[in-house]
Amino acid sequence: MVERKLGILFFISVVLAFFAGFFSSRILPEVPVGSGDDMFNLITESFERYYYYDIDEIDKHDAFIDSMRAVIQSYAKSNQDPYTRLISTPLSATPSDNESFVGIGINLIFEGNNIRITNIYYGSAAHRVLYPNDLIVGIVVAGEDILFDNLLGETEVLGYLSGELGDTKRLMVESPESTTFSYVDITYSEFATPSVYTVDLGENDIAYIKITQFAAPINGVSLGTAQIFSEILKTLELTTLAGQNKTLILDLRDNPGGSLAALHNQGIQGDFPGIVQQLLVRNLDNPAFTMIPKSGKVQYFYGGLIAPKPYDIKVLVNENSASAAEVLAAALKYEGGYELYGAPTFGKGVYQNQVRLKDIRGVRYSLAYTEGEWFYDDGKNVSNTPLTVTPITQTGVKAIDMPVFVETLSKDMVSYSLSAYQQFLNYRLTLTGENRLRTDGYFDQKTEDAVFAYTSLKLSAGENQIKNQTSRFMYDDYLDDMRNKDLDMQLQELIAIIKTS
Repeated sequence: MVERKLGILFFISVVLAFFAGFFSSRILPEVPVGSGDDMFNLITESFERYYYYDIDEIDKHDAFIDSMRAVIQSYAKSNQDPYTRLISTPLSATPSDNESFVGIGINLIFEGNNIRITNIYYGSAAHRVLYPNDLIVGIVVAGEDILFDNLLGETEVLGYLSGELGDTKRLMVESPESTTFSYVDITYSEFATPSVYTVDLGENDIAYIKITQFAAPINGVSLGTAQIFSEILKTLELTTLAGQNKTLILDLRDNPGGSLAALHNQGIQGDFPGIVQQLLVRNLDNPAFTMIPKSGKVQYFYGGLIAPKPYDIKVLVNENSASAAEVLAAALKYEGGYELYGAPTFGKGVYQNQVRLKDIRGVRYSLAYTEGEWFYDDGKNVSNTPLTVTPITQTGVKAIDMPVFVETLSKDMVSYSLSAYQQFLNYRLTLTGENRLRTDGYFDQKTEDAVFAYTSLKLSAGENQIKNQTSRFMYDDYLDDMRNKDLDMQLQELIAIIKTS
């Protein structure tokens, strides 16, 4: 009996070894764990020496990137840290400028080697030419169709798409309603992507500055957010903000944060003063904010003015105001005494730094890691003590989802994409009360009537379906209205509050 048991165990071990791929003659000696590069090289050399399949340079490149990403994700996951990540930036002979961009003007995600468009920059080359959910599947080079699926990877795809101002490229684009591509010519243009700008509100006593992100200066290329903000503010202080009873609206909505240098120059000689230093009084008893890195040594950041500004400041924030935007909002409220309006902020109480890792095949890979926590108002952290915000509910076009075409929609269909169209039609056709459409994604008779009414304004004859062309009309109107300050109901309500206070 004992011999039989041993025989069965031996048979099982052989079977398991076969499926696991173990062959004793190929087991290598164990090596001590060294640096990441040492281990990667050991594994790669083992594959090159013993692996049945060929390993080429593209395989090595992809494996190395995956290994970097896996290590970073492992550490971040173990600490429940969603902000630490591997970031990649295409290298260019010309440094990029945060205030403008030369190119097509799209946000994208990769699907295999193909490019799915997620959004379009207003005023860019792609505006009213390409649309969200379009799929770029190839490009024409010297009269030859190059399908992205036949290329080696994302880097090669981006290489074909890279271009200079005035270059025209012929793209092969599939719309969501078609499995065949059409040719689309795009001429690369320069369009504004300002980190900070002003808009004339048409009010004698109210000025407005919008900060979309906090960008550091780039020597010889970009002044950076802090200096551009200073120049805009000085102009407004000589015009709209000159005199008594004036108010500056500082808009930090949808600002994800950015560079500390734009907030504060940390006393570095020759660096331009940050926005905190430009707006707040230097009070050594109460720092505007503090930061604590791993060392535990508290870093204090103060305002830079001798006296407060002679005008009031009202700050607009929302649920997408995060990181450096929250730092500035907290400093203005709790050190400057200025009120915040809108919606509660994101609540990101930590800050990040970056380490350059490697440049590989035209792409720079960097580690963005959480470096420490920041605090306001004598030790409060925004992640567990949210900023106090006077609520103003956003309504109108800025409160609805972006309409994106997925499929042709008609009566009695149910689709998650229909909800955004129904929201848009309610807004655009001013449907209220009993005329208001349901927004649950069911295409009923009232939705069909509204689609017909909307398309009748665009076409010689109205349609009762939402086709790709109808969706494009809606998206174009959506982008136009999103840029119209008079349709920003949160901003308009704050203006009314200022005028009646």
